[in-house]
Amino acid sequence: MNEEFAKKLRDAAIATGIPMPEREHYEVTVSNQSAHALVLTSKVVSGSFDEAPDEGHVLRPRESDTFRVTSVHFPWESGAAAVRYRMTDAPVTLTATGGPSGSRVSGGELAGPGCEHYDCAVGTCRGGNSLIMLEAAMDPHMMGM
Repeated sequence: MNEEFAKKLRDAAIATGIPMPEREHYEVTVSNQSAHALVLTSKVVSGSFDEAPDEGHVLRPRESDTFRVTSVHFPWESGAAAVRYRMTDAPVTLTATGGPSGSRVSGGELAGPGCEHYDCAVGTCRGGNSLIMLEAAMDPHMMGM
C-alpha cells in the first residue's frame, strides 16, 4: 500500500470515527468461452492483487484467469476489483467486476463495435467467489425464434 493511500485511509478514519477499514480476501475468475483470445489491459482494486496475471497476458479461448484479491475498503465502499480485457482480433473490450463473497457487484460489461455478438454470464464458484464468463450471444433468429 503506498504512503498517499495510507494517509487517505487514516484521514477518512479520523473524520468518520471508524478506526480501520475492512480487509477481505476473495477471488475473481474470468472464463473465456468465446472463440477470441483476450489481452489483459488493466486491473484495479482498493487494496492489492495477491496473485494475478500481468497486464499483456493473453487469455486464450476455453481458458480462465483467477485473480486473488485482498481488498481494503470502508463499509460503505464495495471493495470490488475490476479487470479489463481487449479481444485480439476485434474492437471489443470486456470489463469484469467481482467483489467479496455476498456482495452484489459482480458483473461483466462489453463495449465496442460488435459487442452485441457476445454475452457475459455471471455466477459464483467455490467459496462464493465471482465467476464472469464471456461467451457468444445466442442468436434468436438462428434458433428459430
